[in-house]
Amino acid sequence: MARKGGGNVSGGSRRSDERTLPWYGWVGMASLLAGEAGLFLDVAPIRTFFYGIAWWSYILVADACVWRRCGTSLLRSRPREFWFLAFWSIPLWNLFELLNFRLQNWFYVNAPANQTLALLFNVISYATVLPALFETYLLLGAYGVPNGIRVRPWRIAPVGLVGSVIIGLGMAMAPLAWPRVAFPLIWGFAIFLGEPLCYWAGTRTVSLARQLERGDPRPFLRLLLAGFVCGGLWEFWNFWAYTKWLYTVPHLEALKWFEMPPLGFLGFPMFALECYVLVNLLNVIRRGRSWEGPDAAGRGAPLGIAVPAIALALAFNGITYAGIDRWTVKSVAPTLAAMEGVPGVKTVHDLHVWTLTSGVHALSAHAILQEGAAHGPVLTALRTRVTDGFPISHVTVQLEDRCCGEHSHA
Repeated sequence: MARKGGGNVSGGSRRSDERTLPWYGWVGMASLLAGEAGLFLDVAPIRTFFYGIAWWSYILVADACVWRRCGTSLLRSRPREFWFLAFWSIPLWNLFELLNFRLQNWFYVNAPANQTLALLFNVISYATVLPALFETYLLLGAYGVPNGIRVRPWRIAPVGLVGSVIIGLGMAMAPLAWPRVAFPLIWGFAIFLGEPLCYWAGTRTVSLARQLERGDPRPFLRLLLAGFVCGGLWEFWNFWAYTKWLYTVPHLEALKWFEMPPLGFLGFPMFALECYVLVNLLNVIRRGRSWEGPDAAGRGAPLGIAVPAIALALAFNGITYAGIDRWTVKSVAPTLAAMEGVPGVKTVHDLHVWTLTSGVHALSAHAILQEGAAHGPVLTALRTRVTDGFPISHVTVQLEDRCCGEHSHA
């Protein structure tokens, strides 16, 4: 039986060597392979939605492995909690998108031009954040990582909790005031700000601080490891994806692993802790209900609180999505916004942006010219538009003059 707050998964009437992988685990493996094949064969819409395909495939495989090992899993045994995490994953990540309006540390390229498809892409992708992290957390626990580690119990002083809240408030405000210097602090502010609130909530939710007081660092360490694992996969799959994000991190653009500066990988374990704390805060109003185990099935949030909370979350998602579309999406497919308005260009199609190596990006496109447009000046103008404000190092544009079938390259 899982123990609330410990994240340990065990049980089931059969031994793990007697259980077979559930059918959806095989589906996850097949869909991941199909997604990879579709990406490299340039199959639409797989190319556009590859990131979401990869992550939902991973989540299915991870959950299936947990069930095979333990006889219980989040998706199969507690589906309501799984979809609860998927739903709240979207506003949770949108909180960081909101902060990025000020920081401008990342932006998106090759987003779907159709607004409905763009919204669908965001929902599919953002809904994976919490399930991916916590399925990885449970998977590590299912295989005993890092079981057996204990520390000496210790008491947290009230002044330490108050100091943590003050530090958290400072970490939240500093990046907004000095975004080019204090931007790393968004990856950790929620821990210092929210964990004391979880501690003070007592038995209504889980607290990392209380676990450490009992001498149990396993959930804390497991979350750090889950953050490292998911962070590596986030960057790996994003690197190959067509619709993707690119970083513009101050002072750290010289060297990148995939799209991320090496020091940036330290933020993923902190982000995992932040997610855990924020979900635990949300669980305060759920009166004991939690995703961590079958014994954490409390009464849930009262209807008078749950309905307004869901409505507020949906409204927040809509507002943030509008902001992302305005400030964070830098290019859409198939038309690059920066190319529009170039004199002599009628339309642009077959646009591709891809990564040659870490931090080095290339673009190719076909531009149909207006009748009588001169090729040389148009090529120069297009190249200037594309490279001005975008981290594009190599540009290939094929000009098409439909009236006479001529082609030029730059």
